[in-house]
Amino acid sequence: MSYSVLFIYADGFEDTEAIASRDVLVRAGFQVYDYSINRNKEVVASHNMKFIAPHSLDEGYPMCDVVVIPGGSRGVNNLLASPTVEEVLKDYKRNNKLICAICAGPMVLNKAGIINGEKFTCYPGCEGGINGIYTGSVVEVSEKIITGRSMLYSVPFGLAIIEKMLGKEKKDFIYKQIAGEL
Repeated sequence: MSYSVLFIYADGFEDTEAIASRDVLVRAGFQVYDYSINRNKEVVASHNMKFIAPHSLDEGYPMCDVVVIPGGSRGVNNLLASPTVEEVLKDYKRNNKLICAICAGPMVLNKAGIINGEKFTCYPGCEGGINGIYTGSVVEVSEKIITGRSMLYSVPFGLAIIEKMLGKEKKDFIYKQIAGEL
């Protein structure tokens, strides 16, 4: 079975958190939909790399199996300022989809009322004010939410999504593939 994932980008998103987790999901066979919150579709990552997303949230968005919010403090601030992002996340929650965020990204989930008492992890110092149980784990997996601590854990974050959706065997295969162990 093939799954789909929506990545939402804003200026200042953390490059590695988006690209590394996206990469492992593509390797596992996920259909990826990249959306910018900017009308012109261009986003500038936290280290000034420019990306052109194929789509803008202004055009609407697909209902995928998973949505991913990358971190990056400036990117998260831009996502927090977007009422459309909050609407997307609430829509995904209503439709019982898997909602994932890494680093400072759980702040965006919190604003949309997604975490609500669930266990979560995030970049240390970003947990204040989030309505959940902060664990500080590398990755935290609950029923319909996956959170990752920081850029360093972008690959384990992506692998956790794979395991949740496709099982441990597929996650282990992708791990061995990217570790050069096949």
